[in-house]
Amino acid sequence: MTTISLNRQELRAAAYAGIERRIAGIAKNRPAFYGADTRHNEWQIDVIGSIAEYAVAKYLNIYWEPATNTPLADLPGDVGTYQVRSTCWPTGQLIVHERDKDHAPFILAIVENQHIHLKGWLYGSEAKQIGEQRDHGDYWTPQNKLHPITQLPGATQ
Repeated sequence: MTTISLNRQELRAAAYAGIERRIAGIAKNRPAFYGADTRHNEWQIDVIGSIAEYAVAKYLNIYWEPATNTPLADLPGDVGTYQVRSTCWPTGQLIVHERDKDHAPFILAIVENQHIHLKGWLYGSEAKQIGEQRDHGDYWTPQNKLHPITQLPGATQ
């Protein structure tokens, strides 16, 4: 596991990007996916997700496009070609959806205030093979089955 700490300015920039993402979603009447509409946690998903993506970009030392107005289909991934899945739950699992790309690396980030714990990663196809399939076609993989973040393809850490 690797922990990335964001300073006050980085945390603010990431959180504001999440707010802008949510506001853009509201303006476009973008539907919530995978049951988020029934949990009513779209704000949390967007803000926590943006913080996690910012931390992954910092770890990888690559530019992050916060996708506040860019259609997601126009981006190769959340951070470069990488997909980022985030949660605030310390024991959270990597969740990959049936429609997710098989060849993309998915990174699990646990957000704890300004400290983001990069727990590991899997290719989409691996997550679909070893994860437990649950509601909405989601595949849930526990942290102990993820590849170490230090073995992420393309990472120079």
